[in-house]
Amino acid sequence: MKNNLRNNEIKIIPLGIKAEYVSNIFMQLKGLMFSGKKNLLFDFKKERTAGIHMLFVFFPLIVVWIDSENKIKKIRIMKPFASFAKGKARYILEIPYDAKIWNKLKRIRKLKFSV
Repeated sequence: MKNNLRNNEIKIIPLGIKAEYVSNIFMQLKGLMFSGKKNLLFDFKKERTAGIHMLFVFFPLIVVWIDSENKIKKIRIMKPFASFAKGKARYILEIPYDAKIWNKLKRIRKLKFSV
């Protein structure tokens, strides 16, 4: 079976989406500022307190804080230019707001990633 993912994409299996894998600190700092809508999965390599701000992000996001065992620790809907949140996480998943994905996330306790 042919793999349709780009080199830096990861499947988020229970959500049925793909996300750009981001492990570079500079790309993590930029996130979706001044960017178009896309899904990002930040990998911090170990659990730490990580904050997300919405300065210069022009659309609402679903942000998910995920621990080292891929368990969802926190989910938030964040509004453009108006939100800040932090939590302890190994991974953070940013998804442009979508009601179907939001409803799925409220029922899921753990995520699976696949390359």
